[in-house]
Amino acid sequence: MSSELERRLESLLTEAPEPDPGAGEEALHRALRALQPAAPTHRGLRTAVLVFAAAAVLLAIAAGSLAAAGALHVSFGAKKKPAHAATGRLSLPRGANGVAAIVDGRLSVAIKGGFRLQVAASAVALSPHALYVAAGIGHSLVALAPDGRRMWSHPAGGEVVAIAWAPDGLRIAYVVRHGHRFVLRAIDGNGTDDALIDRSVRPVRPSWRADNLAFAYVGGGGHAIVYDIGHEKHSISGTTAPVTRVSFAPSGKTLAVATPGSAVLGGKTIVSGDIEALGWRDGRLAVAVEQGVTPPLVRIFRQNGRPDGSFHAPGRVVAVSGGFVVSQTPKGIVAGQQLAGARTVLDVRPGTSVRDLQVG
Repeated sequence: MSSELERRLESLLTEAPEPDPGAGEEALHRALRALQPAAPTHRGLRTAVLVFAAAAVLLAIAAGSLAAAGALHVSFGAKKKPAHAATGRLSLPRGANGVAAIVDGRLSVAIKGGFRLQVAASAVALSPHALYVAAGIGHSLVALAPDGRRMWSHPAGGEVVAIAWAPDGLRIAYVVRHGHRFVLRAIDGNGTDDALIDRSVRPVRPSWRADNLAFAYVGGGGHAIVYDIGHEKHSISGTTAPVTRVSFAPSGKTLAVATPGSAVLGGKTIVSGDIEALGWRDGRLAVAVEQGVTPPLVRIFRQNGRPDGSFHAPGRVVAVSGGFVVSQTPKGIVAGQQLAGARTVLDVRPGTSVRDLQVG
């Protein structure tokens, strides 16, 4: 039993980051104070207590290390369950490899094969085919494997508010809050070669071009900007501002952007109205336009801007992701490639905050 405990502790400590200064000393003091009130009279009892104290020291150090990394929340004494804890678990819509969302400040993920995860997070993005999950946890960008293992963790220097994987999964663009401003950075998919891209941007999820050689984001002035990785070049795409969303086509170089009152495709305004969401499904652009008291209208366009049909969504459209239209209805959040076959992916109570919802 003791050898098994030692092996588990050794494994835990090997994977954990360094603890905060003084964590080990504080844990040792607590263990020694626990031994002081009553000295055992039998050598066997004394030995057992000392072994328990040593184990407590190791566990406290490990817990402190994981807490510092944002992987574990540690508290002493009984802890009451929060009255407004996030409810409901995500379910996969038909044809999806994974779905992820931030629900009441907590990351909720469902991956094909049954893996689920819930942890406090500020942003989330699925890698291509939902093979990995990138999340903003604490002040770090963390990559998680489908089995829940932490692949790597990179200090971001602030709260990560938006994340986007490249189509080939080899690069990640992410936005970090630094005080009253937002900074855009890019990092390799294995957690190395982190680089500053722009010191002043808007907190909008970037969008990668299909060839993986460029991505679009919203600059501090509200313009859509395309960053060419090979030439480290920033180019403003069109003159429309303020831009609220950017989305590259799944093939080619066509860029769609949204403002509070219009959707622009390839530099041409194609829709006017309150834009709830836009994204690509079956190689066509889907734009959700708010219709007041009536259900929102989702209009479909070809890459050349030509209209290609429309349909009414069953509720407020919160995202168009991975070819799925995702809507929030009174009964929950539904997603589907065809709205007639949409299924509920998340049961939420009224007032629940859901954001960063992505299907992959």
